[in-house]
Amino acid sequence: MLALFHIYIDIRPKKKQKQNVFQRITEKRFELSSPNLELRFLMGSSGESDYEIITDPFDPRCVSACVSFYPGTEREDVKLRLNAQLERIRGKEENLPHNRTLQQEYDLINDQIVKSQGFDVDFSELRYLFDFRPAFLDDSEVAEEPETDGEFFGRLAKEAIEDYNKRKDTIFEFVKVEKANIYLNSGEIYFITFVAKDNNQTKIFQAKVRNVFCREIEHCFCRLKPGQEVEYDEDSKGVAKKPRVQY
Repeated sequence: MLALFHIYIDIRPKKKQKQNVFQRITEKRFELSSPNLELRFLMGSSGESDYEIITDPFDPRCVSACVSFYPGTEREDVKLRLNAQLERIRGKEENLPHNRTLQQEYDLINDQIVKSQGFDVDFSELRYLFDFRPAFLDDSEVAEEPETDGEFFGRLAKEAIEDYNKRKDTIFEFVKVEKANIYLNSGEIYFITFVAKDNNQTKIFQAKVRNVFCREIEHCFCRLKPGQEVEYDEDSKGVAKKPRVQY
């Protein structure tokens, strides 16, 4: 008995295997935004791995900054909004002392993200607007008015320090938010730096919080900011100044 087989050969020209890194990351993010993606992959766990930034663009937990729009492709209304945000972040472009390429800026911001685990990025050094950007605490970008972003991150910081106290058997109380960074990717990830104190000392803490699809809050971790050497007494009004990133 003879069997007949049909063989299909695709003779269409193959696409280039090597894609621009920004394009690959952007396409992967669109894929990860699919409603069929299980939340557990985005949520991840609250274990030690959350301390480390994952940079693999094919990992759903990846934190890798990408430009919001390719230069020259923005609509006029979008360009006006982006320019306003850029000027608020780093001042007018003509006053910047550098003229880096997009790839150089990509390397610059992501190097700082990895080194500081997302908490300390000098956005004033950047010419482009990325999907990893600073929060303006007096605005209501992520909070619902009349609450400000500063108040919103303050609530998250209070929850974070309460959990820290339970785990470490301490009595720190939230004082104020120092700053926060926002990463947009299938929801939002917040990197919050805040001040807390107990009866004897004032310390700077870092909290990482996921807002999955902007509706489900998950506290990843809360920790003392690494490398703290200076302690403040109870009456001190200042906080430790972070060193400027050197290149």
